[in-house]
Amino acid sequence: MGSPSKFIESSGFPLRLVNATSSREKGGGRPPYWEMVFWWTRKPLAGARALVAGSLLPADFSKFRFITMMKLNAPSPHRVTPILPQEIYKKYFKGKKVLDPFAGFGSIPLEALRLGVDTVAVELLPTAYVFLKAILEYPHRAANDSKWSRLISDVKKWGEWITKQLKEDPDIKELYDPDVAVYIGTWEVKCPACGKYTPLIGNWWLARVRGKDKTRYKRLAWMDWSNGMVTVKDLNKELRVNMFRATVKEGEVLCAGREYKVREANINARRETANCLLCNAEIDHRVVDGKVAKLKKKEGDWYVKHALREWNKNLEKFLKGEITLQQLLESPAKPTLLVKVKIINKDLEFHSATREDLKRLWKALKKLKQMWEDT
Repeated sequence: MGSPSKFIESSGFPLRLVNATSSREKGGGRPPYWEMVFWWTRKPLAGARALVAGSLLPADFSKFRFITMMKLNAPSPHRVTPILPQEIYKKYFKGKKVLDPFAGFGSIPLEALRLGVDTVAVELLPTAYVFLKAILEYPHRAANDSKWSRLISDVKKWGEWITKQLKEDPDIKELYDPDVAVYIGTWEVKCPACGKYTPLIGNWWLARVRGKDKTRYKRLAWMDWSNGMVTVKDLNKELRVNMFRATVKEGEVLCAGREYKVREANINARRETANCLLCNAEIDHRVVDGKVAKLKKKEGDWYVKHALREWNKNLEKFLKGEITLQQLLESPAKPTLLVKVKIINKDLEFHSATREDLKRLWKALKKLKQMWEDT
């Protein structure tokens, strides 16, 4: 093999830093617009930026200069626009073209545009296509075409109008608390050992936000499990402070001389195993010909995957009127609500979901069935 011709192929490419920065972005530091649409394979913006730039710059480019230009040493690089000196831009970026034939959520084309590269994004899925136009095309036009200069004010105007209409909608009022910003939920499955439903929770944390000095926390809150119900542990409320020192490591929180435990995930989809929170049984069962048994991993389907498929089948039957709501809720898996999040004085408040919240969820399914029948 010959010598590398591009920076991304060289030993100077800061791969570990790119990985670490991308990992932070996938957590609490993710871009706000990521919350608009759930996308399975969304790529971190910092990684996409480094990929595009590293593919255009020469192999002998300065590692330090690359990190500085790409803002990889910033706390949240995706919130900062990369800065390319004119001589670098004209020599390596100007006139270059990037084609992303499977653009998806648009991380690669978005960062290519921020680097000043001519970009073409292609996507077959209609939902993603519309989203790409909103993220890539319309803001670009608004910045460069006077005819689009009112875009921001128009989006704000009509967004507020839609929000107002939704607040007045009788169905919305009936199904949601007016002060709830979002509900956090998960799947629960009927445990093959004890026969009771257990939630599957991959992450018990609700908020883990550091202060600017990195030694203090603005917010620490997590979920716990007590007497068959999810509860909320919020250190800000318990300590009655907005900023405090704490040590958070491997599920342990040390703060103000106290030690707190944060539960480990009770599901590992990659290993195809879970744990029942009620009887502590390991749910690694397999399903063969509709029968559940303890078998080898390669035999049949993992019970949890099988249970989720059964819910989807039963949901379709319910919407078609073939089974009742009660029969649907007796499926081996079903959705459940854990926490509701409220915004009080521009701050988040976490509250455990109640049985009344679940009743509203099932009422929403009935309304969905009615809409399905009307169409």
